[in-house]
Amino acid sequence: MREFLLIAKFRLIIIRNSLAQADALRLLSFLFVISCFLGGSYYLFSSVFKYLMTIELIGQAIMDRTLEMAFFVFLIMLLFSNIITSFSTFFNNRELDFLFSLPIKPTSIYLAKLFENALYASLATMVLGLPLVVAYGVCSKAALVYYPLSVISIFIYIAMPAAVASIVIFITLAVFPQLRPRNVIMLSMIFIAIQTFMYLKINNPALLKIFETQNERDLLLFVANLTTVSGVYIPSTWLSNILRGLKCAAPDGFFYFALLLFVSLSSIIIAFFVARFIYHQSWLTVGDHQGKKDRIRSILSSHQEKSTRAFLYKDILLFTREPTQWVQLFIFIILLIIYAFSLSRTPLYFNLPFWRTIVSFANFAYISFVLATLGVRFIFPAISLEHDGMWLLAASPFSFKRIIRIKYFFNLLVAVVIIEGLLVLSNIFIKTDSSLYFIMPVIELFVAASLVSINLGLGSQFPQFNEDNPSRIAAGTGGIIAALVSMSYVGLSIVLLATPAYNYLVSRYLNRAPNYLLIFFSVGVFIVLTILALSMPLRIAIRKLEQRDF
Repeated sequence: MREFLLIAKFRLIIIRNSLAQADALRLLSFLFVISCFLGGSYYLFSSVFKYLMTIELIGQAIMDRTLEMAFFVFLIMLLFSNIITSFSTFFNNRELDFLFSLPIKPTSIYLAKLFENALYASLATMVLGLPLVVAYGVCSKAALVYYPLSVISIFIYIAMPAAVASIVIFITLAVFPQLRPRNVIMLSMIFIAIQTFMYLKINNPALLKIFETQNERDLLLFVANLTTVSGVYIPSTWLSNILRGLKCAAPDGFFYFALLLFVSLSSIIIAFFVARFIYHQSWLTVGDHQGKKDRIRSILSSHQEKSTRAFLYKDILLFTREPTQWVQLFIFIILLIIYAFSLSRTPLYFNLPFWRTIVSFANFAYISFVLATLGVRFIFPAISLEHDGMWLLAASPFSFKRIIRIKYFFNLLVAVVIIEGLLVLSNIFIKTDSSLYFIMPVIELFVAASLVSINLGLGSQFPQFNEDNPSRIAAGTGGIIAALVSMSYVGLSIVLLATPAYNYLVSRYLNRAPNYLLIFFSVGVFIVLTILALSMPLRIAIRKLEQRDF
C-alpha cells in the first residue's frame, strides 16, 4: 500500500506541475468549457425532471425509471470503455517499462493503473452522471445528506466496472497468451456482450419494456410496472435505489449504499489477487510477443510512386493497427444500427404524417449530435497520433496544407458513409415525407463537412504528440474545447433549421402561409455559419503547424 500511495503521490505532483506550467488562458478555457458543459447538462436534466414532476400519477415514477435506465446504460458503457482502454493502460503504456524496473510490487503498479484507467474510461460518465444526480435531488427536494452520499456513490459505482474489466483482460491473456491486443479486446467484449444479452433475454427486465397506453386500464398497468424493481442483482438498480432512498433519508438508501460499497470493494480485492498472480507475467508475455513481430513487406512500398496514395494508406494502417480506435468505432456503429431499427417500433400515434415529420427532424438533430461526438473521439486525435513521425512529415516535401487536406477528405469520407447511411436507414423506418428524403442528406453532408473541419482544425491546434491513447487525447483540454465547439455548431444549426422545418409543417399540414423572409434569413445564417466552420479551423490549423518547431 505504501508503494501505491507513493506512485499516486508522484502522479499528483506531475498533475500539479502540469497545471502550474500550463498557459493561464488555456486553463481558464478548460475550466470554462467544463463549467458550461456541467451547467448545460444540469439545466437540461432539471428541465426534464421539473416537467415530469407536473405530471400527476406517473411523473415521479417516470423520473425514477429514467434514472434507473440511465444507470443501466452507464454500466454497460463503462464495462465496454474500461475493456477498450485497459489494454493501453495496463500493457501498452511506456511508463510501465520504468515502473517495472523499480523495486515496486506489481500489485502496487496495478492499483495505480486501475484507478487511472477507471478515471479515463469513466470521465464522460461522471460529466453526465453528476449533473443528473444533482438535478434529480434538487427537483425531488432531497434531504441534505443526499448530495455528498450520491456523489460518493457515483465514484464507488465506476470502480466496479474497472475492476471487472481488468479481471476479464488478465484471464483472457492467461488462457490465450498468443493473442494479439485486438483479439484480446474483441474476446473480452464478446464475453461482456454475451453476458448482457443473457441478462436481457432471460431476466427480461421491466425497465427496458415499451408500454402502449390506449385506455385507463393500460395506464394503471403501466404505472404499476414503473414502480416494480427490475433486476435486484444489478448494480444500476442499487444505485437508483440509493438515490431514491437518500432523497428522503430512508433506511433503504443507506442499505443499498452499504451493499454497493461492499460489492465494489469485493470486486477490487478479487481483481487485486488476480493481478497478483497474473499481471506481471502477462505484461512480460505481451512485451515478448510485441518484440517478435515478423518482418513483412510494407503495404506502403507498392504505393511509393503516388505520394498522396501512400499517405492515405498510412492513415488507414494507423487506424487499423490501433484496437481502441476501430473497436470503439465498431461499437458506435452497432449501437447506431440498433437505434435505427428501434425506430420501426414507433408507437401508433406517431404514424400520422404530421408526427412523422417531427420525428424525422428530431432524428436528424440526434444524428448530428452523434456525429459531433464521433468527431471528437476519432477525428480530433488524428494529428496527435502521428507522434514523433510529425517531424519527418515536416521535413518531407509534403506541405502541411496537403497533409491536412488528405486527412480531411479521408475522415469526411468515413463520416459521410456512416452518418448518411444511418440517416437514410432511419428515414426509411420512420417513413419520412418523400420531399425530406433528399433535403436532409444534403444538409447532413454540409454538417458533416463542418464538424470534420472543426475537429481536425482544433486537433492540430491542441496536439498531444507524447500521448498514445486516443481516448486520453480526446479527453484533454483541446478535446473538450472541440466538443463544446462541435456541440455549439450543431445546436445553432438545429435552431436555425427549425425555422424552415416549422414553416414546412404549418404550410403543409395546417394550411398556414409560410414566412419566407424568416426562412431565407435562417437559411442564410446557416450557410454563413457553415462556411465559417468549414474554412476557419483548417486555415488556423495549417498556420499553427507551420509555425511549430518540430
